[in-house]
Amino acid sequence: MKTTYGICTRKKRFASRAAAEAVAERADVPLRAYKCELCHQYHLTGRTKGMKLPAFEVDRRRALKARRRSRTAP
Repeated sequence: MKTTYGICTRKKRFASRAAAEAVAERADVPLRAYKCELCHQYHLTGRTKGMKLPAFEVDRRRALKARRRSRTAP
């Protein structure tokens, strides 16, 4: 993913992937950490289509899917 300088300076920076994913895990929306080519630190993005999701997000989606199935089951 190519980040422009203007976007990089506006985004919060994290020193490690673990720190970024800890914040992403508490978010209400799906977020994914990525390493910025400009600042060499980690940012968060909401773009997850076609990308490998963190384990906590996979678990969150499975739980949501299971809840939806249990509501519609007779």
